Amino acid sequence: MAWLMLAAVLMGALAAGLDAAAQTAPQPQQSPPHQQQPRTSPPAAAKRPAGPAQPAATTTAAQPPAAKPETKPETKPETPAAASLESNRSALEEIEKALAAENHFEDTLAEMRRRLTPMRSDLRDTAQALEDELNQVTAQLKQLGDAPEDDEPKEDAGLAAERAKLEKRQSEVDAALKQARLLIQRADDASTKVTDLRRGLFTKELLARSPGLFNRTFWGDLSEGIPSEAGRVVQLVRAWWLYAAAAAGRGNVIGAFLTLAGFALAAVLLFRWLRQRLSQEGVAAHFGRAFQAVMVLVVHAVAMPGAVLVTVLVLENFGLMPAWIKAIGVGLALAVLAASTGRAVALALFAPGEPGRRLFAWSDAEAARATSHLTWAARTLGLAVFLNLLHKTTTAPIALTVATSALLALVTAAIAVHFMWRTARSSVAAEAPPGPVQGGIRIRVVLALFVAGMLIPLVTGYIALSAFVASRLVIVLTLAGALVILDAFVDALFGQVLSSTSERGRGVAALLGLSNRGLDLISTLLSGIIRVVLLILVVLAVLGPWGVFADDVLSRVAEAAFGWQVGGVTISIQTILGAIAILLIGVLAVRGAQRWLQTSFLPRTALDPGLQHSISALFGYAGLIGVLAAVLGAIGIDLQKIALIAGALSVGIGFGLQSIVQNFVSGLILLAERPIRVGDWVVVKNEEGFVRKISVRSTEIETFDRASVIIPNAEFITSSVKNWTHANTLGRVTLKVRVAYDSDVAQVRDILAGCARAHPLVLKAPPPGVYLLGFGEIGLDFELRCILSNVENGLTVKSDLHVAVLQKFREVGIKIPYPAHEERVPGPPLLAHEAALKEAPT
Repeated sequence: MAWLMLAAVLMGALAAGLDAAAQTAPQPQQSPPHQQQPRTSPPAAAKRPAGPAQPAATTTAAQPPAAKPETKPETKPETPAAASLESNRSALEEIEKALAAENHFEDTLAEMRRRLTPMRSDLRDTAQALEDELNQVTAQLKQLGDAPEDDEPKEDAGLAAERAKLEKRQSEVDAALKQARLLIQRADDASTKVTDLRRGLFTKELLARSPGLFNRTFWGDLSEGIPSEAGRVVQLVRAWWLYAAAAAGRGNVIGAFLTLAGFALAAVLLFRWLRQRLSQEGVAAHFGRAFQAVMVLVVHAVAMPGAVLVTVLVLENFGLMPAWIKAIGVGLALAVLAASTGRAVALALFAPGEPGRRLFAWSDAEAARATSHLTWAARTLGLAVFLNLLHKTTTAPIALTVATSALLALVTAAIAVHFMWRTARSSVAAEAPPGPVQGGIRIRVVLALFVAGMLIPLVTGYIALSAFVASRLVIVLTLAGALVILDAFVDALFGQVLSSTSERGRGVAALLGLSNRGLDLISTLLSGIIRVVLLILVVLAVLGPWGVFADDVLSRVAEAAFGWQVGGVTISIQTILGAIAILLIGVLAVRGAQRWLQTSFLPRTALDPGLQHSISALFGYAGLIGVLAAVLGAIGIDLQKIALIAGALSVGIGFGLQSIVQNFVSGLILLAERPIRVGDWVVVKNEEGFVRKISVRSTEIETFDRASVIIPNAEFITSSVKNWTHANTLGRVTLKVRVAYDSDVAQVRDILAGCARAHPLVLKAPPPGVYLLGFGEIGLDFELRCILSNVENGLTVKSDLHVAVLQKFREVGIKIPYPAHEERVPGPPLLAHEAALKEAPT
């Protein structure tokens, strides 16, 4: 993350350096070193647009004093909101006058954007405050009500005065709010115009055609410009030496030397410790390789530019460096940052000479080749950045800037062509592994497109465009490699270290009070969020001045945070995040309270389990409805506006949501009326089992085979349902028995009744009953009927009674008849003559 911010700074430096490459107008020879626009206008015109208010001040200096005395007595700010509107109006008028001018410069437009961004934020804050105040005054007026009619009794004088005061305040606030909204619109229009002008300037400079490499005048100017710039550089160095000799004493020199020596010693010891630490870390795991890659990236990217920057700051602190040399030193640090970042990415990603640390399955030759080419390309870019800064500081001729841009494009294209040639030659070798060959082909195709984008504009005279493509190629490769490294590190960190599968991850989960599943879920979410943020940062850095400026993106984010209007409702990132927070906290609170009711409170009451389930379910639904209402209120949607949604839903119901709504309403009826409850034994639609869960759409029934059947709630309302345990758990068990006609009827009755009375689960009152149902074809049909306290035990009791009755019947000799049938007894097969005799007619 830290090096990505440095890369963003690098993008700004590259934009500043390449802007100079895109300028093609003649260069004035007597321009001062600190001139901002030395190549697009004369010195006086370049100095003029230092801010958006200066052009208006120089052309209409006599007009504002005549207008201000007329408005001061009437628009004297009485409140902070009015003062803010007045100051923002004045600043906005100055910016609008500056935008109406014919000539614009990048520095002037950038200054306008820097003034417009806080202005728009302040105007939105003011408008929000005024809107809140207007709503408050309107609510107070509603409490007072309308004034009485002429034929009605007069109201109290105090109420009338208060109403008049509130109405006056309402009118004032409403007028201020309208004025604020108008200023917001004007500021938005000005911001859009500034963005369009900046993009137009960038496009014009990028596509400007300059004297090509085949132009004799270009080489003549170049031959004259090189000695001129060399002389100016010598003058700068001599001026620096004279300044240091005059301003610094021996103590300052010794102090600066000792300070730099101390920093150098500390850096050497730190790097040596890091190298030993990295060599001791195991690289077998994916996280170990990713961690070492990140450390190599950070160390090599920060070391050299940090050393340059520390040297500049130390020399300045001891009075050995003037301001103009400090600017060159900072530019040198940025250039070194560009070069060292590319080399750091190459060393971290490809790990030449260290196959155990390599993130890709590349050979040593391929890794060394990729590292060397990316390193030299980054060094070329860093050199171009520093030379452009030096040209700008010394106000060098435009030919030197063009030559630097052409050199950047030519060297970068040569490095790319050399890399393509080397990889193509190695891919056809017999010892080349098959894996990287396909990837090498894709890389060569991409590089070929970039090389064409560099050479074709370079030949046709669009040198600025060629240099821009070259710089984009190096930046894309560098940041893409860094993104791969950081992505691998984030994936390994949250996938291996901070996961439930590792001991450290389980320790973190125990520390935070999370379950293993919760830790894995949070790790996955954080990993995804960090990856998205890294990708966005890299994309913004790659785009750079490509018509998408960083402040433009930030302003868009700020606008989204303040909100936009959709159907009369203000939607913003702030309100969305607040609504999400309310939703999450509300749902967690409702679920926690519902779980407490189910597990702690309701089981201690005398309510049956079905009623407990209904109470907890209704509480959960009511809580969720309340949370939803709070979320809608946080977004700003009035409950009266839900009528529109209800109307749309009614149309949807007419087209196919009838069954869903019917089941929903049926679920509410089941929870309120409770014809069935959780735990009831029901029979519905040829399905029989116990009710396990009642929701608003369906009911879950567990059959005796342990299968779950999901039945829509409408079936319980519109069809017949048998509930064995609706009022109570009492149930009847019937046992049908058939005995022979010669059996003693009284004895049979006594045996059946005695077996029923002897069973512990059969109720004594009402007592069991034995009935002779009829005379069958082969015996007498008896039926035993008994009542159980819990019908769920019916199958067990019925089985026990069958066993007891059968045992008693065998003891006393009572026979159970059965129909006559023929039974074949197995035996040896018949002989041939026996079978013939048996089949012969008698």
